[in-house]
Amino acid sequence: APAASPAVPPATSPAVPPAAVRTAPVESLQYRPVVELTGTLGAVASVQLGFDVPGRIEKLLVDRGERVKKGKPIARLDDTMAKAQAAQAEAAVSGARAQLASGEATLGRLEKLKAAGGVSEQTWSDATAGVAAGRAGVEQAEAALRLARAYVENHVLRSPISGLVSNGPDNAGMMVGAGTPIFLVEDLSALQVKATAPESASWLAEGQDAEVVVPGGDPVKARVSRVIPSLDMATRRIPVEVRVDDPPASLRANGFARVVVRGAADIPAFKVPAAAVVARPDFCVFVKDGEAVKRVPVEVLERGADGVIVRASLAVDAQVVLDPTTEAGAE
Repeated sequence: APAASPAVPPATSPAVPPAAVRTAPVESLQYRPVVELTGTLGAVASVQLGFDVPGRIEKLLVDRGERVKKGKPIARLDDTMAKAQAAQAEAAVSGARAQLASGEATLGRLEKLKAAGGVSEQTWSDATAGVAAGRAGVEQAEAALRLARAYVENHVLRSPISGLVSNGPDNAGMMVGAGTPIFLVEDLSALQVKATAPESASWLAEGQDAEVVVPGGDPVKARVSRVIPSLDMATRRIPVEVRVDDPPASLRANGFARVVVRGAADIPAFKVPAAAVVARPDFCVFVKDGEAVKRVPVEVLERGADGVIVRASLAVDAQVVLDPTTEAGAE
């Protein structure tokens, strides 16, 4: 019988070395935080005006584009009926006062007779009650007169603020309802931008310097006038208001604006390659620590062409993993 062939060991695949983890050093630096906001330039105060009573506009007392002082009449309704009602109320007051005077005179005469016992208790009681009713009638008539005069006054529309009449009707004659807005008065002595900043801009504070830039215009100095200490419920961002005092002609109300706010002092930060920053779900980097890889949360301050500036608990000689994956063995 032929000799048996020696056993051939099964072939084995060569060992595949694990892929090398690419890392890069971080750069420690001092960073002046900055945040950019966008919004609409609005008047520092504005109010839409309408009459408290319905009627027909008899006369416009100002023109669109005219500046008015607080309390200045802007328009007047036809008040013929209102003045007639006021005159009727004045006559009612005169009648009530005359009736009261007559009752008081009668009570005075009865008082002398009562001392002599010549007046019954019923007559005295009726006279006393008549005077009391007369006084009440005078008060009621006077209240009705005040109401009628206020109704007449409500036919004149006055501006509650000083500002510019930026909108209003073209001419008199139109009928208006009570409370219908027909004029817009804006205080343009200062302008403001209401915007929201990311939650990471916790360094924002009232009084900080800012710049407002409109399309095609130069930067204009401004200041942070208000930082609301409560996040917007819908966006989870910080409501911020920036004010421009004595705005130049290049800034117009209701225009688009960009706002730049810089921090008052430098803060310690790091620059890392953009390829090292991931969000899982929050921003973080992975740091090579010997054979281990550790996840470190970061706060992104600024993105640039040469890297990302972050605030984080990193060592100055830290090595961050480039293009990290979940298989990197992060702890």
